[in-house]
Amino acid sequence: MFVCDQLNLKILDANDIAISKLQYRKKELLGKSLSSLGKNIDLSQEDLDELDLPFIETWKIFSKTKQEIYVQFSSHLINYKGTPAKIVIAHDITEVFRKKLLSKKAVSLPIGFRDFPLAEIEWDLKHKILRWSKRAELLFGYSHSDVNKNPFLLEDLIADSDLVKITEANKNAIEDQIPTKVISLKNETKNGKVIECEWYNSYLFDRKGHITSVYSVIKDITEEKQAQEKSKQLMTSFMDLYNSITDAIYLLNSSGIIIDVNDGLTRTFGYEKKEVLGKEIKFLSASGKFSQNQIDEYIQRAKNGDSISYEGWGEKKNGEVFPTEVLMNSGSYLNEDVIIVVERDVSERLLSHQALKQRESMFSNLFHSSPIGIAQLDHHHEIVNVNHSFEEIFGYSEKEVKGLELDKLIVPCDEYKDALELSNSEIAKVYTGKRRTKSGNTVDVIVCAVPVIVDERLISTYGIYVDITERKKAEEKLKSNLREKEVLLAEIHHRVKNNLAVITSILELQSMNTENVEAQNVLLDSQMRVRSIALVHELLYKSDDFSKVNIPNYLKDLARVISNSLERKSVSVEIDFNLDQVELKITQAIPCGLILNEVLTNSYKHAFTGRAEGKILVSFKNADTGMIYKITDDGIGLPKPKENEKASLGMTLVKTLGKQLNAETTISSENGTSFEFRFSKK
Repeated sequence: MFVCDQLNLKILDANDIAISKLQYRKKELLGKSLSSLGKNIDLSQEDLDELDLPFIETWKIFSKTKQEIYVQFSSHLINYKGTPAKIVIAHDITEVFRKKLLSKKAVSLPIGFRDFPLAEIEWDLKHKILRWSKRAELLFGYSHSDVNKNPFLLEDLIADSDLVKITEANKNAIEDQIPTKVISLKNETKNGKVIECEWYNSYLFDRKGHITSVYSVIKDITEEKQAQEKSKQLMTSFMDLYNSITDAIYLLNSSGIIIDVNDGLTRTFGYEKKEVLGKEIKFLSASGKFSQNQIDEYIQRAKNGDSISYEGWGEKKNGEVFPTEVLMNSGSYLNEDVIIVVERDVSERLLSHQALKQRESMFSNLFHSSPIGIAQLDHHHEIVNVNHSFEEIFGYSEKEVKGLELDKLIVPCDEYKDALELSNSEIAKVYTGKRRTKSGNTVDVIVCAVPVIVDERLISTYGIYVDITERKKAEEKLKSNLREKEVLLAEIHHRVKNNLAVITSILELQSMNTENVEAQNVLLDSQMRVRSIALVHELLYKSDDFSKVNIPNYLKDLARVISNSLERKSVSVEIDFNLDQVELKITQAIPCGLILNEVLTNSYKHAFTGRAEGKILVSFKNADTGMIYKITDDGIGLPKPKENEKASLGMTLVKTLGKQLNAETTISSENGTSFEFRFSKK
């Protein structure tokens, strides 16, 4: 342990342990500079963590016999024999430090005060920095090396506008012999950031009363200033909110005198703020409608912590008297106990109340005269009242059902669970079911449960009932007739399909009994055409909808039948499909099937002559302009028609079927044959 001079760190005294460790005699140490014993070793935070050492300066000093000793210094300011001094404690860490070999170049730094949480700077009246702590380096960004290169860095650190404060403080300290002074200064860090700091300056005087140095402890108050500014902004926002409230707000002191008002008072009463301050509360009350004793009682109760609400009468500056609602509560204003009074003009509310009564009367008339049965329930689902139509539907009078639980009264047992869910719903729901009348009969009804929620609380529920018994009977009769027609229509399709199957069989027998090849081909073509029609009726018979044909299923099934009937072993034909989900009426589906029959038959017979395989694409797309039906093969194409040659029966049929569809028909024969039909869906 050493006692050193404050300014130059010359050793003024040393304890026995220091003398023993350094192997000097005491008189040899006295007068030596502490920094002459060794040098600072610059360690990183990682090194200190690894060595488990605190974040303070580490030094390597030498004994008289040149023995290396590793120490960490901590220091404190003292007054030694009337002279500013420091007591410096050297903590021996030699054993710990030798466990790790460091290859870093040591940098010599003066002893600082790294064990102190605030930045510390020592400087003279010429603004020359004498001491620079590690905390100062962390706060301002300037290293010891920066300070050594520029000892007058203080003038860069302190904003020009604040240097005057420093000079003035130093002058006052000399004149008045003031030992300490706190100054707020704006400082600029090395990276250009401006921060606001409080400098706690201690002035060190010599025996003649001259300042030898200024010891400054510095605290960053930037965040505090920002917090103060934010608090100021919040206060401004509060005042803006206070004055934006449309109700009149005024504060009364303990004597009932108005000491502050918001802008809402001017809007409500017409008085400016200065006209009201210092007045009693009766100044704002209507003449002849003010009771001093009553108001005094309210004020006393408010002082005792009660929240007071009453209806009063105000008088505006122009003499107009109007009804008000007044709230009184105790509060605090600038550390003074006050009564906070909020007074609201309720003129419009009274008018609204009259309008509300009219609406209630209209609703009551609507409720009781409505042709639909209505029951009003409380939050326990008990009947409050019912209208005349409810009485007619269920046979109960209002007197008989009032106070009873509605669902238990009229809901059959098998529907009670559904009815309870309907009654407990927080949103309006509609349900169709049966309800029980007073006589024990059941009626079919449409039930609508309408909850009435105010302030997120269910206050009532309306059960609305429409008797649909007669309508249900009519619906059942209609459904019965419809089922009969569906059965009849299915039977018709079945019989048509069977009759067409008979015709197909006759054509097949006729083909087998003729030896004329041309006749056989004609009969086969006719047979395929009949099959195309029969397949439609077969699909309709199997369908739930007897009026529409599913086109993708129909074309795929028909193509498979045609392919199985015509494909020869010498030619392998691959049929691809590109079909949208489209349903057509039978009057359009049959022409589409016959077209596919004619085109596929022609392709199988003529398109792939001399080839072992071929491809056909069947496309049916639902476009914005209508249906696009297209059949394309990659065969040899259509032969060029000879002069005066009549079109074949198949080609004539294709064009005729296109006209039946009211289609725009396009036939091309480039790179194969393409038939395209564009038509509108019925």
